[in-house]
Amino acid sequence: MEATDRRKTLRKLLQEPKAHLAPSCNDGIQARLVEWLGFPLVHISGSGQHRSLGFADAGLLTLTEMVNKAREISDAVDIPIVSDAETGYGNAVNVVRAMREFEKAGVAAVHIEDQMTPKRAGHEGFDVGLVSRAEFVAKIKAALDTRRDENLVIIARSEAKDSLQERIDRVSACCEAGADAVWLSARSEDEIRAFASIGKPMVGVPPRQAMTIQRWGELGGRVGCIPTVPQVAALHGMRQILEELRNTGTDQRYLKETPGIEETRQWYANMGNKELKELEAKYGY
Repeated sequence: MEATDRRKTLRKLLQEPKAHLAPSCNDGIQARLVEWLGFPLVHISGSGQHRSLGFADAGLLTLTEMVNKAREISDAVDIPIVSDAETGYGNAVNVVRAMREFEKAGVAAVHIEDQMTPKRAGHEGFDVGLVSRAEFVAKIKAALDTRRDENLVIIARSEAKDSLQERIDRVSACCEAGADAVWLSARSEDEIRAFASIGKPMVGVPPRQAMTIQRWGELGGRVGCIPTVPQVAALHGMRQILEELRNTGTDQRYLKETPGIEETRQWYANMGNKELKELEAKYGY
């Protein structure tokens, strides 16, 4: 599916009166698994990409590293991709370059935040410094002016973690400048309703311990990004089979007793084979 078609699909999903889940993926095979299981969207998490390379989530990856992953994942699936574009990798001029690269990579949406560069993970206990509201709005304007395909969705995200009103005021200013959607950084029903008053589609990480995904959607959440969970589950599965292999010298019990693993193994083994056979039949080599 062409990038423009995927962007149009995302815009339709943003207008539907329910939440759509976008599991975060670190590479093409994870994205294919998400697509195979019927999810309508993929999310690329900056935190996930950092940790996949063994780094803390601290703005250590370059624009090129993130865009290369976005391109890899975009090439692997036909469903829309919502990508973390961090702070835009600098000032408004850097955002221009970032938008050109993310758009060429084929993503359907990017979210840009108002942290200083390099950023820090506030939810991990680090101090978070913010650019001024005016500079944040300038970055969003730069993103809007740079995109060539107007279907590409620009999402404004504020990390003003100590003030709900400041977060709302900042993303509202970005929406007045033309942002298509807001990042819903809210953990309670009242906070979500406050964001909903902005009147733009809301994307974010649902507070799954506080409410169901369905309730989050009823309150106005439209795309629920699920970072960390798929990667932690995958790592735990790897840990289990590696521990068994280390302790017993064989992995057969795990492969025989883990529910659904044979179906996953077959899916993995057959990946790309159908297309390969079709190409060989077409060209005779």
